[in-house]
Amino acid sequence: MNLWLAHLSEVSIFGHSVQALWVIFVMSAAVTLVHTLQEFIGRGGPLWWNFGAIVGVKVPYSLGLLLFFVILTFTLWLVAFVAITGSLVICPVKTRYAAIALGALIGARFADTLVSHCLLYVLDYRPNPGLCSTALYIFEAGFFIVTFLKGLVAGCGFTCLGLGIGAFAFCIVLPLLTCLRVVRGWSKDRWRPGDPLPEWVHNPWVHNP
Repeated sequence: MNLWLAHLSEVSIFGHSVQALWVIFVMSAAVTLVHTLQEFIGRGGPLWWNFGAIVGVKVPYSLGLLLFFVILTFTLWLVAFVAITGSLVICPVKTRYAAIALGALIGARFADTLVSHCLLYVLDYRPNPGLCSTALYIFEAGFFIVTFLKGLVAGCGFTCLGLGIGAFAFCIVLPLLTCLRVVRGWSKDRWRPGDPLPEWVHNPWVHNP
């Protein structure tokens, strides 16, 4: 815990505050969960079928759930924890890796908002599950920029590397899904902008009119 607080003091305005450390992490984790849940059960979801419709591929439901909800959620939680505490729970990480994590978290928030949601909405791919909770992403990214400015500046090139990694991770999603059209039985007709969602894009756990 002392190592966590020492890192927080070095990279943020919060000093050695246990309360601030946990409030920041819980806030970030909650924002992530709200957003990924909306992408899962929101209107037009699940997101992996919504995205798949855009590029013309139907990813198996269980695989999409694992990749786009379970792994994505836990990965973002882990990145936030490393950025805030400078640690992998009980194992401290080098300062440069914490800077990369902080940059990656901010880059991911902006790229997910702009590329995965706002851009697709503007291109008339509607509905877009998770769109409304991107406001939380922008707020959180701004919060980290303001309050963790010391860490962002100190990280310098490593912070920039993290920003690039976080942004790239979300920019590459649709191109990667497009590649899956070669899998037998996965290829579908592409969703045309402005048209209703294809009938197969329907979350079996919720009513999705």
